[in-house]
Amino acid sequence: MRFPTQLGRCHGIPLVLFDTNVLIDSDGFVKDIFGKDPRVSDNVRGVVCDFIESEMLNLKKGIRILDELKNDSEYLGFYFQTEYNSREGSAKSLEDMPTPEMKEAVLVEYDKKLNPSGMLGDSKEAKRASASKSKFVDFSILTVATISAFRRKRQSIIVSRDRWIKLSCKSLQNRFKLPLYCYDQWNFSMKEILDRVRTELKPPFDDSYL
Repeated sequence: MRFPTQLGRCHGIPLVLFDTNVLIDSDGFVKDIFGKDPRVSDNVRGVVCDFIESEMLNLKKGIRILDELKNDSEYLGFYFQTEYNSREGSAKSLEDMPTPEMKEAVLVEYDKKLNPSGMLGDSKEAKRASASKSKFVDFSILTVATISAFRRKRQSIIVSRDRWIKLSCKSLQNRFKLPLYCYDQWNFSMKEILDRVRTELKPPFDDSYL
């Protein structure tokens, strides 16, 4: 992965990455994270990735909040440019995971989403190849959040209601002690997320993977 230049200015602040549906459905929540409120900005910094913007443009939804975040100086946050801003790039994004084991941990959870019963005869490889063609954001946002957490040894938080993303983050957190978390915008308020950030500012981190 080619890190965005903005990452060097993030220092030790936990990063909050937003899934597309959050920007579209919960703009008040997003504004709270990006808003120029020292109680928030001292604790986290919001991130919008280029592939999220592209999906919103394709859906023709949420453009107003995106323009507001980018153009209003009252909002503080980061815009990450990645190599994943295409369907081809997104399909290959998991190849940039810090270790093959981390990639496999995510794909195991994805397999469960594709085939919860485990009874279909299709091979894992065939299912994954077929499914990845239709994924434009999910793999990418997991890769960006994972690499950020791994290299910075600081929290990466994904705000998404996608259950398999949440389970993937939990798997990476449990298996590799990554400071990687996922919360949805319906069950967690901004205050609850910030409270959890403060509680977990120094999560256990296994440096044997460095």
